[in-house]
Amino acid sequence: MKKTVAIIHFNTPELTEAGIKSLRKHGGEKYHVTIFDNSDSKPFKRRMRGVKVIDNTKGQIIDFDTELEKYPERDRSIGCAKGCEFGSVKHMMTVQKLWELLPQGFVLMESDILIKKNIDEFFNEEYSVYGYCQKAQPYNPFGIGRMLPMLCWMNVPMLQREGAKYFDPERTYGLLPGGKQNRNNWYDTGAPLLEDILSKRPRLKGYHRDIREFVEHFGSGSWQNNSLDAHKAWLEQHKDLWL
Repeated sequence: MKKTVAIIHFNTPELTEAGIKSLRKHGGEKYHVTIFDNSDSKPFKRRMRGVKVIDNTKGQIIDFDTELEKYPERDRSIGCAKGCEFGSVKHMMTVQKLWELLPQGFVLMESDILIKKNIDEFFNEEYSVYGYCQKAQPYNPFGIGRMLPMLCWMNVPMLQREGAKYFDPERTYGLLPGGKQNRNNWYDTGAPLLEDILSKRPRLKGYHRDIREFVEHFGSGSWQNNSLDAHKAWLEQHKDLWL
C-alpha cells in the first residue's frame, strides 16, 4: 500500500515544516506527503524530499468564496458559525476534495502537530477510519462528537463506496437557512463522518485510537494564533521531536 500523509496548510509554514520533519524522524522516511495549501499570506514554499504541494492559494482548485455563495443564508455572526467564513467549513471542503485527489486513502495530519512516535499502524485497510473518536465536543451543548483531524486514517475507497461524507452542508451548523436557529444541526469538521460510521452506514468499521501518545499539539486555533514568535517558541520547546 502506498503510504500517503495529507496536510492542510494555512499560513503556518514553520509549524508545517517541523511537523513533516518530526514525521520523518519517527519512522516516516518513506511516506509520501501531500500538502494542500490554502494560505492567503504565508504559503508553503519549502522544498522537501517526498513532499508534493497542491497550490490553492488563489482558489484555483477550490474557490471558497464561490462555494460559500451557494449558502446565502449562512450565519456569519458569532462562535463556531464564523467557521463558515474562514475555518471549519473550508477545512471540510478541502478534506472532501482530498478524497478525489488521493483516492487510495491517506492519513490526515494537522499542520500544527509534531509526531512523537511511528504511525505505521494508522495505515490500516481493515478500517474506514483509524483515529480518535471525540464523543462530545467541548462547548457543544448537543453532545455531538467528531473524528479528530489531528491524526486520522481515511480509507477513501471504503468510505466512498458506502457513500460517506466528510463535508455535508445539510449537517453543518451555520450553512443551513436560519443560521443560529439551526443549532440542532451543529456539525464541525469530522462530525458528519463520525455519524456516518456510527449510525448511518453500519458496514463501515472505524477504530478508536487514543492519539495523544502519538502527537504534540500546538493548540486549537493556530490559524488565529499565527504569531511567528509563538510558533518558534513552541517549536523550540519541543525541538527534540523534530530536529
